[in-house]
Amino acid sequence: MTNPSSGASPGLQPGAIKVWESVLISIASSAPGQATAVSLGLLIPATAYAGGLSIMATTAAMLAIAWSYHRLNMWDQNAGGAYVWVGRAVSPYLGYLVGCVMLAGYILGTVSDILPIGPSILTLFGFADVSNPWGEVISATILGGITMVYAIIGIQLTARFQTIISAIEHVILISFCCIGVYVVFILKREGTVTPSWAWLMPSGVGGGGSLVAGMIVAVYLFTGWDTSIYLNEETEKPELNPGKAALWSVGILGVYYTVLVVTLQGAAPLAAISQHQDSALIFIAHQLVGSPWDKVMALAIVLSILGTTQAFLVGAARISFAMARDKLLPRVLGEISPKYRTPAKATIIFGLAMIVATWLYVFLSSVAGAFDTVVSVVGIMFALFYAVTGFTATWAFRATVAASFGNLISLGLVPMLGAVTLLAIALASIRDLEPAALWSLIGIIALSCVMMVIARFGAGAAFFRTRAQSAVPQRA
Repeated sequence: MTNPSSGASPGLQPGAIKVWESVLISIASSAPGQATAVSLGLLIPATAYAGGLSIMATTAAMLAIAWSYHRLNMWDQNAGGAYVWVGRAVSPYLGYLVGCVMLAGYILGTVSDILPIGPSILTLFGFADVSNPWGEVISATILGGITMVYAIIGIQLTARFQTIISAIEHVILISFCCIGVYVVFILKREGTVTPSWAWLMPSGVGGGGSLVAGMIVAVYLFTGWDTSIYLNEETEKPELNPGKAALWSVGILGVYYTVLVVTLQGAAPLAAISQHQDSALIFIAHQLVGSPWDKVMALAIVLSILGTTQAFLVGAARISFAMARDKLLPRVLGEISPKYRTPAKATIIFGLAMIVATWLYVFLSSVAGAFDTVVSVVGIMFALFYAVTGFTATWAFRATVAASFGNLISLGLVPMLGAVTLLAIALASIRDLEPAALWSLIGIIALSCVMMVIARFGAGAAFFRTRAQSAVPQRA
């Protein structure tokens, strides 16, 4: 196990969380309620009601990448995850860039996740003006601060917090799925869309959808399932359980998202869903149960936002901790609280940045426009470093990939297929980006290169002297 903590400095708390808690944290990172609320209004029009098929195809690719993470984690357990594996197996320079992209994805994801909580809180309490700026910033500040505190004072408390809010969120979402089945599939109430076999066709109803366009949206739904890997130094059986948690979380999310989309999408015609794109999930809940019961869905979204904000904070803090430990980022990010055994300073820095960014977003339109542009590439960043990790798995085990048919499939074909699929989705997304968003992505990569030069020649990090090596596969 690679854990290069030095001297007598306290490290992360080993064995603090169980495998099922790790699964919950990974699922919370993907945020079924919040992610569906954001994506459903895009997914249904893009696929013409064939969103379930796009999710199943994306699930297959994500499972292949989760399998790659599992095998690489068995080789080397490190809170830095993919950047360490890429650095050891391929190149430390590519590994550093992967780490920067990972961190950028998690930081931007954390900020973007907290932004919708204001309107959701206002909807929940029945305010007519859900765009009230003070309501947004006060809600985000208080609830963002609560999640930050929980993330600081212990990973076990974080896991318990996730368990409670996840249970309530998922009961609500599953209940609405059951209502959707009754209203749309059985009752076939007037104003709903009658299900058809075209929902299972790649081009959807009337040939108006696209499987690839749906998969591009679906990638965003899955982002964050890898959080369990960054908790490997704090998980029981660190060589096995984090990878198992990643596989379980992707499988559960695949089934979950498919059921959510298929059971809820028929609640309203396509044109109506497109008109309510920004609040499609609450609109669908209103169509199914009316007021005031649609506010229960707003509660599920609020809980989902809390869960994913905390999980993203935890993930970003662990990635930055690992990079700072390797002298790739400022040392302060690698300091562990002796009392709580968490990277408290990194969590505080990212938490405060999240809150400040929320205030700037709400009150400065120029910042809001710029941030929306940057956030539009978050899904692409996740797809890119997932793909690189899949390719790395095959390369890392190259010495034994041809030793048996089983190795050829599990260490060669499966990771490669997942990586190629996600790389193709990322390239398709990049091709369709607006110029400002494309330049944002280029800017993130350019900034990462500048930081790499500073870490290499300024800090003289030993990480850059890592020699590429092949991995010996452990028994899965």
